Amino acid sequence: MRAYLNNKNRVKLYPAVSLGIASAVAVLLGGLMMISTFDNYIHMMYNGNSAPIRHLANIRASQSDIRQLQWQVFAHRQASTTAAYARAVASRLDSIAREWQLYYPEGISSSREKQLAEQIRIALPHASTLAHESLARLQFEDYDGVMRWYEQNTPFFDRLDHLLASALRVNVEQSGQLASNSKQLFARICWAALGLSLALIALGAFALQWRRQRDDAQRKSLEHLWLVDQVFNITLNGVIITDQSGRITKVNPAFTRMTGYTQAEVLGQKPSLWSSGRQSTAFYADMWQSLIEHGQWQGQLWNRKKCGDLYLESLCITAIRSLDESTLNYVAVCSDITRQQAEQELQGYLATHDSLTDLPNRVLFRERLTQAIARGQRAGLKVAILFLDLDHFKEINDRLGHMVGDSTLTTIASRLKGCLRDVDIVARLGGDEFAMVLEDIHDVSQIEPIARKLLASVGQAIMADGHEVFVTPSIGVSVFPDDGEEPDTLVKLADKSMYEAKGAGKNAIRFHAKEQPLEML
Repeated sequence: MRAYLNNKNRVKLYPAVSLGIASAVAVLLGGLMMISTFDNYIHMMYNGNSAPIRHLANIRASQSDIRQLQWQVFAHRQASTTAAYARAVASRLDSIAREWQLYYPEGISSSREKQLAEQIRIALPHASTLAHESLARLQFEDYDGVMRWYEQNTPFFDRLDHLLASALRVNVEQSGQLASNSKQLFARICWAALGLSLALIALGAFALQWRRQRDDAQRKSLEHLWLVDQVFNITLNGVIITDQSGRITKVNPAFTRMTGYTQAEVLGQKPSLWSSGRQSTAFYADMWQSLIEHGQWQGQLWNRKKCGDLYLESLCITAIRSLDESTLNYVAVCSDITRQQAEQELQGYLATHDSLTDLPNRVLFRERLTQAIARGQRAGLKVAILFLDLDHFKEINDRLGHMVGDSTLTTIASRLKGCLRDVDIVARLGGDEFAMVLEDIHDVSQIEPIARKLLASVGQAIMADGHEVFVTPSIGVSVFPDDGEEPDTLVKLADKSMYEAKGAGKNAIRFHAKEQPLEML
């Protein structure tokens, strides 16, 4: 009887077990199907929308660059600059065409996105036509006329930018919807797991946490890659990436704008492609030695653009290894500092030269006098300091005006330089005061003929702004080392002697420590 009951219970158990197994299999299969569907959502979210976002963002950035380049053409108004901008515009149009081919039609994943894409597809050729037509009109019309014509098309460009922004927003929303669907679907998996067994609950909890971590990691990774790609493309500094052997694997648009070389032209090449030849082999050897020892090099060098123009480049190179340190890349960030360097040199020149006569000013005169004294001391030779002031120059300014006075000063500066050697120094200290330094003086007797030559040259008639004027100079002279060894002392003595020459009747020469001035010319 017990055996019968056992068999009977076993018989009843079989359907329950079978049903349980079938239910478990069904739940498991259903769960696997939901997981597969969930994985498809993930695939669509990160592969079906991230690529279109990147392509649309690149198209929008290039279209914005074209508009900025057009306005820069109107701002500069130079034929050479216009040609450079035209090449840049052509480069952006090619980039837009490539990105559009990658996006359309494979990148469209909804009817709403398709409507926007159709409008963009119609608008892009017109935008390209307007860009070409704007540059073409510049050959026949003035800049103002073309600028007014271009302004009339601004609403069209704004509408195109709005369409691109809308398409980007649709892709982002689709990604969000897919993420929402995936969360709902995964919640169902969790409920099914709870109904199946405590083991499935634990497994579902583990799977949920794993999925969330993976989703967050993928989302953060994609966001990071997207941001890095945007920064790489929009940064104003040129960026060059090479492999361990120095062959280029990638450059950004700023590099193309700076050098004229496109990425296709430099891929697989070495940076020596645009080398100027100004740097020596030792210079590059030191650069590589620094990269090997310290992983970084920073400095300035001259390079040559594709058009042949030289430019000064500020460059920073950093060695970057992969996570497993199996590969090595070099990343170079560069910028064209030619204009900044020229401005610095100009500022330096203006700080040490007189703006009217282009002669050294008081600061540079003091520096060069110190150097001349040092050379004279080493060679055992004398150095003469001549301090010259114009007689009655104030009367010219008061009677004929400052324009005549300025013209007179520039003529006198030219005459003073013409009377002396190239190695001698002529400076304007201010107003109508000039100072000169004569080097390689073996005997004081050499100075007087030169000073008389200066008196005669300056005293000749001057045509200044349509007026004939006459001025005479008074010259004071001090000699190193006879009268002193310090630059300031020698200048003061020459200045003092000059005033003594003025007091003796003007148009005269006075040497320091001489009681009587030389005879007047």
